[in-house]
Amino acid sequence: MRHVLLVAVFGLAVAACACGGDDDSSSPTAGSASPAATSSVPSATPGPSDTSEATPTPGIEPTLQPGATYIVQVGDTLYSIAQRFGVTVAAIAQANNISDPTQISVGQTLFIPGASGTPASTPSSTTPPATGGGPSQVISKGNTSRKAIAFTFDAGSDAGYTAQVLDTLAANGVFATFGMTGRFAETYPDLVRRMVHDGHTLINHTYDHSSFTGNSTGAQPLTRDERFAELDKTESVLHNLTGATTYPYFRPPYGDYDQSVLDDVGARGYAYTVMWTLDSRGWTGIPAPAITQRCLDNAAPGAIYIFHVGSASQDGPALQDIIDGLRAQGYEIGDLGLVLAP
Repeated sequence: MRHVLLVAVFGLAVAACACGGDDDSSSPTAGSASPAATSSVPSATPGPSDTSEATPTPGIEPTLQPGATYIVQVGDTLYSIAQRFGVTVAAIAQANNISDPTQISVGQTLFIPGASGTPASTPSSTTPPATGGGPSQVISKGNTSRKAIAFTFDAGSDAGYTAQVLDTLAANGVFATFGMTGRFAETYPDLVRRMVHDGHTLINHTYDHSSFTGNSTGAQPLTRDERFAELDKTESVLHNLTGATTYPYFRPPYGDYDQSVLDDVGARGYAYTVMWTLDSRGWTGIPAPAITQRCLDNAAPGAIYIFHVGSASQDGPALQDIIDGLRAQGYEIGDLGLVLAP
């Protein structure tokens, strides 16, 4: 979620990139937590606006857009900077005329639009930013005060329609969030690099899509150490491939979680367990027109949609019609950052 921030400038830096999905072959089953039962992100109450006009000091150009300046530091990526300030990669890229989100340099000064406070510190993205923290917060819906919808895509099986999904998102200027398994990233590194290059954000979806609770697979629950290993390996694979990070987002395979999972992933630095408001149900094999209709009929402010990129789902072929239909209804479409912002 975005936070109100103070102007901050930091010294020293290094080049990096920005952000970047999973094809679960099955949906949440009995024993999985229902998205409807999860807590949503509360909307912030806007404060009173000051309509008075300030008189600029002679010889000093008035500030036309609130924001902060930031000097790129060693280990920074555009994605990590965006997360730190609570803004989107797209917003920073547009404000600084950056066409390639992977091309930022040590010492480069960036303008962070909308930021007015000190960013939260962000440790190295290859190590957990927190240990022993509180339980991860479950998110199934964003801010309902704005007409915006987040697109999330899970990638955990075959490449399927991934390239088509990325092409469609790019053609429409839409940024999305991809729930990524480490194994998918290792198998399709070029697709994952493209996700980050195109400005999409990432969720840690474990290394091999193992259920942490065993609810949907009939297996024994993973131990805390096994859960940590799944999270750490995925983060390491993605960071080494792209320079991007999955912090602070986790998505449980099959939607399986319980309190022990929330405790463990929170302790590993994943502050948010990302569920969804609407499942396209493309994974069930329904045709693209039915997916489109479902997504348009159930549109709601702050909704988080879950799609899959694999060949078993027609989400990819349905995507353009979904985008067109939602925009015709007046919705803005983007990644998680769009709907989680106050």
